[in-house]
Amino acid sequence: MVRSADDLPLRLARAMLWASFGILAYIRAFGALDGGADPLGVLLPMASYPPLIALSLWCWRPAVRYELFATVVLLYFLPFPFVGESWDWMPWTVAAAALCVLLTRIAWPLFVLSVAAAGGSVLLLGYDAAPGQEIQAALGYMIVTADDGLIVFGLSRLVMAVTRLHRTREELARMALSRERLRLDGELRHLVGGKLQAIMFRMRAAARQEPGEARHSLREGIELARRTLAEVRATAGAYRADAPEEVSPPIESPRLARRVLLAVLVIQCLLVMRTLAYVRPGDWPAFAFAAVLLVVIVILQMLPQSRAVLVAQSLLILLPLPVLPDAWDRLLSIFTGKLLLNVRPPRSWAIVGVVLGGHLAWFLHRVDRTFLFIDDVPAALANFGGHIMIMWLVYCLGRLSGLLTVLERSRHELAEAAVRRERLRIAGDLHDILGYSLSAVALKGEVAERLLDSDPARAEAEIAALGSLVERALVELDSITGDRVKLRLGSEIDAAREVLASAGITAAVRVETGALPAAVDTALATVLREGVTNVLRHSQARTCEIIVSGTADGVRLRLVNDGAAVREEAEPPERRGSGLDSIAERTGGRVTAGHRAGGRFEVLAEFAAPAGPGAGPRGFGPVAGSRLSLG
Repeated sequence: MVRSADDLPLRLARAMLWASFGILAYIRAFGALDGGADPLGVLLPMASYPPLIALSLWCWRPAVRYELFATVVLLYFLPFPFVGESWDWMPWTVAAAALCVLLTRIAWPLFVLSVAAAGGSVLLLGYDAAPGQEIQAALGYMIVTADDGLIVFGLSRLVMAVTRLHRTREELARMALSRERLRLDGELRHLVGGKLQAIMFRMRAAARQEPGEARHSLREGIELARRTLAEVRATAGAYRADAPEEVSPPIESPRLARRVLLAVLVIQCLLVMRTLAYVRPGDWPAFAFAAVLLVVIVILQMLPQSRAVLVAQSLLILLPLPVLPDAWDRLLSIFTGKLLLNVRPPRSWAIVGVVLGGHLAWFLHRVDRTFLFIDDVPAALANFGGHIMIMWLVYCLGRLSGLLTVLERSRHELAEAAVRRERLRIAGDLHDILGYSLSAVALKGEVAERLLDSDPARAEAEIAALGSLVERALVELDSITGDRVKLRLGSEIDAAREVLASAGITAAVRVETGALPAAVDTALATVLREGVTNVLRHSQARTCEIIVSGTADGVRLRLVNDGAAVREEAEPPERRGSGLDSIAERTGGRVTAGHRAGGRFEVLAEFAAPAGPGAGPRGFGPVAGSRLSLG
């Protein structure tokens, strides 16, 4: 499967979660080695990791999610029959799985129960807790269980949110497009639909009336058609000029990330106080001093994260280190995580590397002192892994929040772009399609009015055809704001013959190609319709030649008429009207127009051959209502 750059946020988010599980496995492995576990005792406690990873990385059906949750619970108890009570009973995988799978009203009580069970296991089983230190040891187990459970839950929820936004990044655009189409449909029906109905009523009335009354109805219908045509062109211009309404609300960092980070910070502060109570029993001034600083650090975390807040929090973490080195180092991981987030690499990595190197050296130094449960290298490495985990959590929460913000903003930008493209498409279709039909109605109405005296039979036929022409305009109006207007070259050639004949213009048509791909056929039909409109509006033509022929790598439409107005000297030899400019831009083909010798005017449109079955020409973008792929 080919991976595109669009998949990078999703791959990055999943890689962060994979790395988090790797760090947790590292911590548990060295913790087990510190407890004297054999290889089986190291691996079995990790048996519940794979189903938890599956829960965290994929959006399964509810039934599968419940099955995975049950698997996590069962595998968590797997070590008991093999290694007995020689492993640390901290059910953080069960706690995390409950938060990831179950309903909130069930998940959080179960999470609290799992945390309490971790502490109860220490009180019941002992776990080599020093005499008189059972409560502190139980508190430590509870804190680690809550900490790891919240870490996995927070990261997995953010990864799922990134996945969901990535997979539905065009959904908001579809909804915005649907709303815009409904709005424009109502607007155009109010502006144009009623007038088209009125024109059709007058034309059908003229078909039933005597010549005198028919002339009056025809004139009213023609005048209304011309006014409607002017309004359609003005509306098309307004749609091109007007920017869509802003649909992007202010986007904030996800609340879940802020809450998880705050909870983990509070847990680290509790660990500081627990450690301080252990290493400095009875030192109440130090205890009170630390408590005040920790409260201020937590309050700063709850404020909007500006540079000043970051600097203040960093100083409160770093400055007390020389005074309280044996407990305050728990907060270094918060500092290094924020450093990674807010300082650009490679400078951030260099600073963090120095801090982590010094921190590891401090842990290894404490091994020789048999201090604070760190009495050998595996214990030191396990504790150091805990600090790495918190640093990584802070960094991941910030990055995933940024990814969510970028994806959410991207969704809104896609919606705005969809609305903008839809307005431009409708503007083009109003000008190129509905404008043509209204021009044809006005022209054929004038022809019918002139024939009332000289050729009543032909006038009657022309008037009868006017009703069908207005009906077609109504259908086109519905298609413009609906799915798409399906123009076909053959139909447009027949319509062009009829309209040109009504204007007294002799049309010579020659088609030298076979069946064309639908996209190319639509593009050529659109160019032909616009070109014929320009012939009727801007020339005194008597003859018009339409040639469709093949080229070495595509197809060409050539439309030439006489009676073109003599251009001014200052006018460039090659020019295109706004309609042809619009068509050239929308199709991606090459459309040129200009005056030729003998008072003739030529329009030349060329499109490349399709690249494969059902494909459009090279660079070809759909026209006539099919430009947007989100419809």
